[in-house]
Amino acid sequence: MAKGLFADTIERRDKVQIFADILRVSARPTKVTRILRLANVQYNTFQECIEQLCEAGLLEMAAVTQRARSSRDKRTSYTFRATDRGQRWCKMVDDIYEALQETTQ
Repeated sequence: MAKGLFADTIERRDKVQIFADILRVSARPTKVTRILRLANVQYNTFQECIEQLCEAGLLEMAAVTQRARSSRDKRTSYTFRATDRGQRWCKMVDDIYEALQETTQ
């Protein structure tokens, strides 16, 4: 099974792969800066993805640190965690991409 991040691939990732990377990195409560670094996501793309993942119920805000530099800057103050549903969705994405790899080989 493909347990690695899609960020490790050389070719351009699609939105589903970016979503899966964010959820995989957020299996435990994780600060935004760590998610950005590990999932290899630009902050602007990340903001857009976070909103969609939270609306879908795949990701939730775990905590807010009060020492934020700016109320608009979520990088230092927000911690997110993938929900159980998000973890299951991430596993389904892994299975789909694994099956696609097997058929192309």
